[in-house]
Amino acid sequence: MSRYRFDAFIFDPADGRLEHAGSGKSTTLRPQVAHLLARLLESPRAVVERDALCRAIWGDTAVVDFESGLAAVIRELRRAFAELGGPADLLETVPRRGYRLRADVMPLDTSVGSQEDMPPAPASRRPSTLWVGVILLSLAGAALLAGLAWWLPEKSDPMAGGARPDEMALAILPFERFDGATQDGSRLELLLADSLLAELWRADLRGVALIGRATLRPYQGREDTAAAVARDLGARLVVEGSIVRNQAGWQVTARLLEMPGGRVLWLDTAESAADGFPSRHVAAQLAESLARAWAARSKTRALYEPAK
Repeated sequence: MSRYRFDAFIFDPADGRLEHAGSGKSTTLRPQVAHLLARLLESPRAVVERDALCRAIWGDTAVVDFESGLAAVIRELRRAFAELGGPADLLETVPRRGYRLRADVMPLDTSVGSQEDMPPAPASRRPSTLWVGVILLSLAGAALLAGLAWWLPEKSDPMAGGARPDEMALAILPFERFDGATQDGSRLELLLADSLLAELWRADLRGVALIGRATLRPYQGREDTAAAVARDLGARLVVEGSIVRNQAGWQVTARLLEMPGGRVLWLDTAESAADGFPSRHVAAQLAESLARAWAARSKTRALYEPAK
């Protein structure tokens, strides 16, 4: 498999190694990021559609939150370019279409000779049909294991979770229900988490990258959900809370936690006397409260504002 030279970089898709040719600095990209870069290198200076990039990263069968997942992988590739000293505009975003690698690409031939130049093996040493079958079965097994690996939650470095170096990843966990009807099938805990995610997306919190619920799906039902999400996805902020139903109506409490310690940075309660659960109304109240608190922290250059 050939290596590639583009801009000041050399990339080896065989092991995901990305090297800055001038300084000698290098890093090894995660498999998803390496697949993304390999696909962009196939079409230098051309716009590669978002769907094509998603297929190159996850294939056609993986269950992934593609919108947030692709954004996270793009940010990680840009961070790798920046850390190795590459130009800021090397990877261009083309709104509503996809991404473009702004560099010419030159394959670097790593082979030492073609198959045609090699003398034929003696007949006595040529692999038998039995050995050919064993080799093919081994390759098929390796391919199957590689495919299954896409379904497992992948551990990441502390800056993972789709956040740039100047951002913090925030995950919204399903709320706990205490309304006496946890088996009614309405899934209020998930509905509220989704509604709050949408409201916070509109609020556009400064320095915060939101993690989609599909990315959190492998962690449902775990007792250590918050700690696992923080560890595996690099979420430095976690929102959790509770839903209570009483004679007066609904009461929802939400908390913003700093991970991994779990220190409470913000807490608020929203109440409603409606018969049905008003998820959007409650989520809007909580998102507005959290946005105000977060803006106040930013203005006072609080501990969690990214360093300049």
